[in-house]
Amino acid sequence: MAENGTAQNFEGRQMPMDTDAERYLLGGILRDPSVMETATAEISGDDFFYMERHQLIWNALTNLYKAGTPIDLVTLSAELDHAGKLTLAGGREYLFDLMESVASSANVSWQLDHLRDKAVLRRLIRSSSDTIKKAMDSTVNTDEVLQSAERSIFSIAEQKVKDSLRPIDKFVAPLLERLNNRKDGITGVPTGISELDELTNGLQPSDLIILAARPGVGKTSFALTIAANAAIDYNKHVAFFSLEMDGMQLAQRLLCSRAQVDQSRLRNGKLSRDEMNKLIAFVTPINQAPLFVDDNADLGIMELMSKTRKLKRQGKLDLVVIDYLQLMKTGGEENRAVAIGAISRGLKILAKELSVPVIALAQLSRKVEEKGRERPQLSDLRESGSIEQDADMVWFVDRPYVRNHHEDEIHNAELMVAKHRNGSVKDIKLCFMPEYTTFYDWTDDMEASYQSDRDEGDGSDFGPMDWGG
Repeated sequence: MAENGTAQNFEGRQMPMDTDAERYLLGGILRDPSVMETATAEISGDDFFYMERHQLIWNALTNLYKAGTPIDLVTLSAELDHAGKLTLAGGREYLFDLMESVASSANVSWQLDHLRDKAVLRRLIRSSSDTIKKAMDSTVNTDEVLQSAERSIFSIAEQKVKDSLRPIDKFVAPLLERLNNRKDGITGVPTGISELDELTNGLQPSDLIILAARPGVGKTSFALTIAANAAIDYNKHVAFFSLEMDGMQLAQRLLCSRAQVDQSRLRNGKLSRDEMNKLIAFVTPINQAPLFVDDNADLGIMELMSKTRKLKRQGKLDLVVIDYLQLMKTGGEENRAVAIGAISRGLKILAKELSVPVIALAQLSRKVEEKGRERPQLSDLRESGSIEQDADMVWFVDRPYVRNHHEDEIHNAELMVAKHRNGSVKDIKLCFMPEYTTFYDWTDDMEASYQSDRDEGDGSDFGPMDWGG
């Protein structure tokens, strides 16, 4: 905190400040107390002011405002005197000089912006100084220093535009706007799966969702289906981190699923003219979708945080998908369970910090493949203790065909919502199209369509478009 009437230095240089602007702002409030409504919505902490006496005056003004006490020289002096801070704040004469030095409060908005910039620079200097001290410590962990520095810088950047103290009406208005703008009851990120959206009202900010399945069942396909639906159909910004498949493979899956073209025909180069035209027709909407893909197979939790924070600062992040959790680079912990626990906690922290839903794919343990075990359980999550604890929701994808290879069940799939911290659990029936590796809503007439297709013995024209999916 700065001494009254003196400038605080950092390594021989004056800290960013403007005491005249501080005087003008405080004097403007005394001249026109209605300015407090604007000021309290903009000022985040008493370190917004550089001079100690101005910090004390601001705290006293805030106390009066919150108590509903009229603001004037008498009440402000009494509040400071009651706290034993009147002399430190310059006394009654200084308060009178503040008010008399300001003709009007017309430029208060500019003063708020100007002083916020100075406060941000001071916070940045203090944060950088602290980082330097930590970096000079030979015993410190490098990754911890990097993570601490990045978290601090991100917090400062958020504070620059984020209000700290606001009346309740500042929250009610955007809430009503959010409710008015919702579609079909969806308040979060839509998945495009009707029953799932109905159950969750869309994927909610700050939620960590674990999506698990046996190998080959389709957890990557289901995650990509949701990512594509959110980005292409609802224009949501989605970051898809693929540690297992490269970007070209994901693009191929996405293009074929959207155009409903058999992937095997694309790989073999045996596309008909009609199929090629269908692919071309979907290139533009996919290219224009706000979907970002990172296929770095050596991704760690800190790198993930850095990349998603950057997207968040740019206003380009509504949903994060990680495929998959157990492949992420750990921090060098010897115990695998401890390492996975650190990653899952990091993902939950990330979801809360950025206020976006995070979907993390996960492996199931081998015991789920034991004879007689058909449905996965929460205990089947590998390193399940920490993963299950951190998750707000746990989903299991299941396809009977993978277990029994019965052709009449090749399209049957199920999403089991096994944990839902803020709602109920449910089993949701889905349709899976293996040639497109895509999941769709199940409709009542599908069973009849399947049976009719099997009776005719020709499924070449059979696809989800036949059912409006």
